[in-house]
Amino acid sequence: MKIKKWTECDIIPYEVLLLADPDQEEVNRYFFQSDVFLLIESECICGVVCIQNKEDCSEIINIAVLPAYQNKNYGKKLLQYAITYAGELNQSTLLVKTANSSIQALAFYQKAGFRMVEIIPNYFTQHYSEPIFENGILAQDQIVLKFLINEN
Repeated sequence: MKIKKWTECDIIPYEVLLLADPDQEEVNRYFFQSDVFLLIESECICGVVCIQNKEDCSEIINIAVLPAYQNKNYGKKLLQYAITYAGELNQSTLLVKTANSSIQALAFYQKAGFRMVEIIPNYFTQHYSEPIFENGILAQDQIVLKFLINEN
């Protein structure tokens, strides 16, 4: 397994990206404005993380692992890579946003030390044309989680 930065020579891994964000237009909007890292196992792009860097923090815009590679610590490796990368950029904070319906993601981030800091009501119902359901729950609100890099 290796993690490498995406270059224009690489394919855009839509199969992976669309697992975390089902709107391809939205993915296209942020993909080229992000630092993108690919998790590769046996020549297969099995995971991806897109990070945007601002003056005061970095933010994970998309992080996903193909289903066949889930529950094998690949997501943890990508998340740790994102934390380390943000730290190397001298960022003190790493943000990630997810839906109220993303039960597994919320648990995943909290186990890694992220804390919920904000709820943006009706984000998904206002910004996505089609309803998104996960775990039988309508994605309505966006949950913002924060990781303080220097404190962990």
